[in-house]
Amino acid sequence: MNCLSVNLRGVRGNRKSDWIRGLKTSYGIHFLAIQETKLQQSSSFLFSQYWGRAEFKIDVVDSQGRSGGLACLWCPAVFRCVDIYHNRNFIIVSGFLIQTGCRLNLVNIYAPNDAISRRDVWSKILGFKNSLQGLWVMMGDFNDVRDASERMNSEFIASNAEAFNHFILSAGLVEYNMGGGNFTYISDNGKKLSKLDRFLVYLGFRERWPNATVVALAREVSDHMPIVLSTIQSDFGHIAFRFFNSWFEYSGFLDFVLRKCEEFSFSGLEDLALAIKLRWLKNNIKSWLKLEKDRREGIYGGKKARLAFIENLAEERDLEEEELAERVECRNYVAEHDRIKQLGLRQKSMSKWVVDGDENSNFFHLVINSNISTNRLNGLMIGGEWITYPLSIKESLYEFFKHQFSEPMTVRPGMVCSGIATISGSEATMLERPFIVEEIKAAVWECEGDRAPGPNGFNFKFIKRCWEGLRVDLVKLFNKFYVDGSINKGCTSSFIALIPKIKDPVGPANFRPKV
Repeated sequence: MNCLSVNLRGVRGNRKSDWIRGLKTSYGIHFLAIQETKLQQSSSFLFSQYWGRAEFKIDVVDSQGRSGGLACLWCPAVFRCVDIYHNRNFIIVSGFLIQTGCRLNLVNIYAPNDAISRRDVWSKILGFKNSLQGLWVMMGDFNDVRDASERMNSEFIASNAEAFNHFILSAGLVEYNMGGGNFTYISDNGKKLSKLDRFLVYLGFRERWPNATVVALAREVSDHMPIVLSTIQSDFGHIAFRFFNSWFEYSGFLDFVLRKCEEFSFSGLEDLALAIKLRWLKNNIKSWLKLEKDRREGIYGGKKARLAFIENLAEERDLEEEELAERVECRNYVAEHDRIKQLGLRQKSMSKWVVDGDENSNFFHLVINSNISTNRLNGLMIGGEWITYPLSIKESLYEFFKHQFSEPMTVRPGMVCSGIATISGSEATMLERPFIVEEIKAAVWECEGDRAPGPNGFNFKFIKRCWEGLRVDLVKLFNKFYVDGSINKGCTSSFIALIPKIKDPVGPANFRPKV
């Protein structure tokens, strides 16, 4: 479901209606929230000019004189309204998403300028929030900011921000990162800017749609930016592979990987061989995991069902020895399955837990969804235009980093310095001799295991556990680099970062690569 919120400072005028109708069509809007309609008799106004010819439902709140006024328009084919609650400063449209059956409460807010009145509005909304079931999406002009960074050249009042943040915390709301701009409101003189318009969603909403995006669009006929919340994901292609340490807990996984390492053969450059081998292993691991996870999930569901049946049976009669033994076996399998799942969640959330036994899947899910929301790229400002098309974003990022890492000087001047300290002949000889297995293994074993070494997705724990299947390729890789100084981009740069740890003429290396 896509929502559009905009403060129009009055809805009369063909230019405004044409503008909003164009945004509605371009972004596939299903729910439109308008603040400051400035209509004392909203029921007589033709809001169809804002929506177009498609069917829609509407609810309004009249303005008080020339101040305020709210309008909500939505597509009945996407959202089925059940109840509506009115206030001078907000409208709550409560209903269901037709496709999923999810209960959703959509709130269109235009908060008053007076701080005391705003706090009264927060209190009333919080009362509805605590009494109505379902997920919540609050949108509109909140007329308040959360911290000083959301104002520029205008007064920041800490007590008002504290009250606003307290309301957000009490309601269990969170905010997606907004793309397209840092401020949504600009004063008539163009000097004062503030982030007054926003989307606040219930925590469960972000858990359901962690990849949703919020984008501020260009101001055209209002001093407020329209903002769009979209739950429809942009397709940026395949998700990058990432190795999870919990896979080693699967029976037969390590033997499978080592067997595949023995089966692999390649005739060509050493660095290219390792890059292709890791890619080949990745594809084989993904195929094996798909079958294994389907098998384990099937057994897990069967064990849980059988456990529930035996425990219900225990309420009717004493269990027999075979049934007691089966109950223990089912409980152990379910507990082990959940433990392995927790390991994956912990690594995916990138959180360090003080005690390994402290497991809280809800906590890890919250961290994971927060990371997804925070790290999501909503779009880029390219040539003064906000771009959200995935292919254009990829090309722009590629060109940017290509320029950043290109060599600006093809020929650099040499350095002639006298009196510089030099290493001894034996140290120079040590640096010039080829790498040996023991040196490489010692350097690998000093590295932390849980961090990914690069784009291939394999971390150093994988390298350590599968050492017997990879050591020959690693020795060839490092010695090729020793000979000609080149390496294939398919091999992680962290392997090259190991070289200072392997070759240190003055003793143990202080260098610790970030791997």
